[in-house]
Amino acid sequence: MSRATPPPAGTVALTALRELPDGRARQYTATTFPQNPWQGCERFVRMCSSVGYVRDCTPEHAYAVLDALSEDGEILATWDIMSAQAFQFIYRKLNLRVEDEDGQ
Repeated sequence: MSRATPPPAGTVALTALRELPDGRARQYTATTFPQNPWQGCERFVRMCSSVGYVRDCTPEHAYAVLDALSEDGEILATWDIMSAQAFQFIYRKLNLRVEDEDGQ
C-alpha cells in the first residue's frame, strides 16, 4: 500500500466533502491544530494513510474527500476517503460538523 502525499506547506486546516446518494454535496467544517497547524495536519493524514483510510486522489469514485486548506480557505491538496468506516473515524477525530449542504 502506498502512502498518501503529505500536505503542502501552508496547510493550516483539514475539511471533508461528501457526495450524498441523491447527488447533493455535503461540506463539513474545517479543523485546525492550534499548536502547530501544518504538523497536526501532516500527522493526521499520515496516520489515516497508514491504516488505509485515505489515499492520493484517483479517477475512481471515493466515499468522500479530505481537503487541506490554506489560511485563506484555498484547497491546497485533496485525498480520497476510502469508505464509510474511514469517514466515520475522520468525522469523530476531527470533530467535523455539517457546514453546508448543496440543495438545502
